[in-house]
Amino acid sequence: MEVKESSRKKWFDRIIRVLIIVLVFVGVGLYIYAEDYYRPSLTAEEALTEGEGIAYEEIGGDLVFTPENPEGGVVIYPGGRVSERAYGYLGRKIASLGYKTVILKAPFKLSILSNYAAEDYVADDQIQDWVIIGHSLGGVSASRYVSRNPEKIRGLILLAAYPDGSTDLSVSTFKVFSLVGDKDLIIDYDKLSEAQERLPKTTYGQIIRGGNHSSFANYGTQDGDSLADIGYEEQQQFILDAVVEAFK
Repeated sequence: MEVKESSRKKWFDRIIRVLIIVLVFVGVGLYIYAEDYYRPSLTAEEALTEGEGIAYEEIGGDLVFTPENPEGGVVIYPGGRVSERAYGYLGRKIASLGYKTVILKAPFKLSILSNYAAEDYVADDQIQDWVIIGHSLGGVSASRYVSRNPEKIRGLILLAAYPDGSTDLSVSTFKVFSLVGDKDLIIDYDKLSEAQERLPKTTYGQIIRGGNHSSFANYGTQDGDSLADIGYEEQQQFILDAVVEAFK
């Protein structure tokens, strides 16, 4: 009997040791994965401050710009594996137009793990009208959110992005904008084309000459993307124009 008990204990100890080793490797793997993302440029970081009539704060990791007496609100879903801070320059520019602007921080830099994070801000009764922006993979989350919460939405702006197959926005009444750079080598053009049937027929599509995938934010050039022929400020001006148009 004692031999059997001893044998069981040895097997139990071995299993525990194996589990500990597995957990260590998983933990290290998750840490490496979590740290492998695109960092913000100095321009983006320097924009993360208050001034010129715009307040700035970080709420649970989300970046929030609030101008005096905001006329509406904008929420940005970042692209996959891109730091939310890389959208700091864009966020401040939008806020300077008079709109409260929120850049969401996503778990593991993947917004699809928090598709409905915008609701924490859109539910604010002090601001009745909102525009939702999604860049790249963030466009999937942005599309999912507005499809289920259209009440206070004035517009959806997709930056090198499109709704996934389970999201149908074809009968939506808010304005939809689709902006894509003609030098974008990241986006799947076949899927982009196929997704048009899930967008309203009134969707405004804009091909940005000289624009790429990466310059909708400020984090350098993404692996596999081409260099843009225009500056990030020029490319992001198309976003600002779409925001203004969405609120009209």
